[in-house]
Amino acid sequence: MPTAKVSNGAIAGGIVLSALIGLLWALNLATLASLGNSDAAGNAIGEAYAAIQIIALWSLLTVLTVVAYLKGAAPKAAKAAALVIVPASGFAAMAAADLLARAYLSPFLWPLVIPAFVPPLVVIWCFLALRGRTRMAGIALGTLPVVIVAVCLLIQPLSLMRKAVNDAETARLQKYDADLARVPVGAPMSEWTPFLDTRDDTKRAKVLDSIRSLELRQAQAEQMLDRGDFPLGYLGFFDLDPTPALCNKARNLLRKRVAPLVLKSPNSKPYSDIAVQVSDAVAGMSWLVGYDCSCDAESAAWESMAKDYRDTNFDVYRLAELRDPKELGRTLRERPERFSMLGPKSHLKGWLRFADDKDLRERALAGARALDHRTADAVDIFVNKYDDESKWKLLRYLTALDLEATMPLCANALSQLHGQFARVYRPGPSDEPRPYSELLERLGNGEQLSDLIWLAGHGCDAGPELSEATVLVNAYRDSPGRKEMLAELTRLQEKR
Repeated sequence: MPTAKVSNGAIAGGIVLSALIGLLWALNLATLASLGNSDAAGNAIGEAYAAIQIIALWSLLTVLTVVAYLKGAAPKAAKAAALVIVPASGFAAMAAADLLARAYLSPFLWPLVIPAFVPPLVVIWCFLALRGRTRMAGIALGTLPVVIVAVCLLIQPLSLMRKAVNDAETARLQKYDADLARVPVGAPMSEWTPFLDTRDDTKRAKVLDSIRSLELRQAQAEQMLDRGDFPLGYLGFFDLDPTPALCNKARNLLRKRVAPLVLKSPNSKPYSDIAVQVSDAVAGMSWLVGYDCSCDAESAAWESMAKDYRDTNFDVYRLAELRDPKELGRTLRERPERFSMLGPKSHLKGWLRFADDKDLRERALAGARALDHRTADAVDIFVNKYDDESKWKLLRYLTALDLEATMPLCANALSQLHGQFARVYRPGPSDEPRPYSELLERLGNGEQLSDLIWLAGHGCDAGPELSEATVLVNAYRDSPGRKEMLAELTRLQEKR
């Protein structure tokens, strides 16, 4: 059979389109293979990118097919079939992307077969059509559309597999809801904890609220720790008291649970086999260590066990961190759950956590003033780059803490104020006049100006900050309190 000639321009155009298709195809496969591996927002963005890529990829495939239809030498029936099959296969690719969005469920990554194979098959068909008709090419031109259809039809059994999983999950959720509804209010903790195993955060929160409302939760938690059925990952979620008895029982359970996980042959199993157990142990030990319950032996045992598995994650490093002396009692000192947990060893930031509670404010500030290390703690708060909340609270209550105006305190506090003054909006000559009250709102009700006055009045060298504050206040028009503030700032500058 003679070979029909095809224009060189059509072939060149096909090559350019194929190159673009190849790049987009590789990018799309990478995106589809990674769907569902991020958080909710990241997954949504990934799914949107995948959809856009599929639309763009199949648009180029359709254009290439049209070129082959118009310029190629394939049989008319094959060309007509391709012109229908190629755009239609895009819908199968979209359905495959939808399945891949939850690739942790059956049929897992198998739907990737459709977007992986269809584009290369289409490109091959189009180039065979553009090259001209030969006996072998004619057979392939008639066969490839059938193969493309067969690949696309795989979406049907794959979708049925996912439907079976969804139906089973629906039935499980219905059973979960029915079983949970049968648990009476005030039931023992052991009847509630099985219902923590859910991906629904709202339902989990309700279960946690029910557990935290139990009057006997402390005793029941200790009983479960003795029996070995306590969920260690939730040790810090039940509003328990970190008593010596609870500490000892939790450590004992940690030792019991690590023993069966120790491998006889290192690297014989993947870390994924124990990742959940290690994560739960880390969460439990983090709470215990944070509340002054040393778990050095337990964390070392878990770390040694975990390192014998392949491809470990960050939890192994966290296990080592838990033996750092600085970690022991850190939560109790800095972020206690209850006001009653505070004491003379507590960090200033621990007391300030409760200063915004109107019922506890005076007691919290009185306790903070009684700390003999409060000034050093204040400096520690200011130099911490990652704790903006404590910095704001310290600036809010700085004048009520009876701090010593040491050089480190002055330098760090004034640096904080300088940064905040510099970021505040200043109306220009051509701007609409703004009242002084608006400046106070922008500063957070003006505590920074009071702090500056306190620091300057207690001997801190605050000349540049006083000048900056004066310029800032002058940028706003007169309203109640402005004249008095300017007078005080001027007095402190003249006093220097």
